[in-house]
Amino acid sequence: MKRCFLFAALMTALSTNGQSMDALLKSVEQNNAQLIAYKKAADATKSANHAEVVMDDLELGYNRLWGNPTTIGNRHDISVSQPIDLTTVFGTKSKVAKGKDALADDEYLVKRQDVLLEARLCYVDAVYYNALINELQRRCEHASAMSAMQKKQLEAGDISIIDYNNMRLTLSNTSTALIQAKAERDAVLAQLKVLNGGIDISVTDSVYSPISLPENFDEWFETVCASSPTIALTRDGMTLGRRQLALAQQGWLPKLSLGYMSEKTLGEQYQGVTIGMSLPLWSAGKKVKQAKAEVAAAESIHAAAIEGLKSVLSSEYALTKGLIKAASEIKSTLLSTDNRENLQKSCRAGEMSTLENLVSLTSYYDAVDKMLSSEREAQRAYARLTMYLL
Repeated sequence: MKRCFLFAALMTALSTNGQSMDALLKSVEQNNAQLIAYKKAADATKSANHAEVVMDDLELGYNRLWGNPTTIGNRHDISVSQPIDLTTVFGTKSKVAKGKDALADDEYLVKRQDVLLEARLCYVDAVYYNALINELQRRCEHASAMSAMQKKQLEAGDISIIDYNNMRLTLSNTSTALIQAKAERDAVLAQLKVLNGGIDISVTDSVYSPISLPENFDEWFETVCASSPTIALTRDGMTLGRRQLALAQQGWLPKLSLGYMSEKTLGEQYQGVTIGMSLPLWSAGKKVKQAKAEVAAAESIHAAAIEGLKSVLSSEYALTKGLIKAASEIKSTLLSTDNRENLQKSCRAGEMSTLENLVSLTSYYDAVDKMLSSEREAQRAYARLTMYLL
């Protein structure tokens, strides 16, 4: 329930227009062929884990012995016995099986996390290309209008053929960039289709939601540790190791056998209860030693996983913070220095040459491209930072 709550909260924060991101990730989770296969594999593994958590099979025996001489008659033996494994009776094997179930679930969640992160990064790229295509379409419209205007100026003798050709080159370059951006967006959507099990999926958003970084990294990291399937995998590995140690320690317990036996001969019959016992004198000690070593290893792996994750997320946190700042600063600068309308008016009035107009526009367009790229990289970094909450 906690993971579901965090997932829902994260999706609410990421969604650009309501349920866009949420719907996309839910669709991928339901339709992704790999996740479907991983889920079936996890279910099969859990079934196998419990296949051995049963009492041993009942043992039946029948003997028919012919007497010699024949005057003593034949002998008939019937026996029924039930081996009793105390580790099964005490529920220790069941606890080990449940521990293995938890690992199977964790492994599935790790794979699910990787698939959803890939889908989320594709979504970020698709939004970027939507925004870039919108921007390039505006540039093409502007360049087309300027080219038409300058064609009239050329015919009137107000500008040179060089100025006109420069504008035509600008229009051609912008049109080429637009075609390329559409092709790259189609490639991203094709990848999303693969992740969605071959079902078409569309992304219409062209603006990202604002990123809200946690103010206290250490407190936020504790939340990540409690929710991360990667950490859960090592934590449940420790739990399983301790249960396996308890199972190994119970290996010193004798294995019992309880049953019934009947022996019948000519004129005589014996019947009654049979009790057997198997003493594990030689193997139990080595199994306990091995189990203790595995517990120590699991504890070390868990501690290393936490430290490794903290190091990775700390780096991603700093990167995300820096990229957000860079995108915010360049966006603020663009809002205060947008001279496109003034440049167009000056060019029409003949107050500046086509070359001067193109140089000024190119500087502005370069800044817009950097802003879009910075926003994209910030969103990708934030996706990696919060992937453990998916």
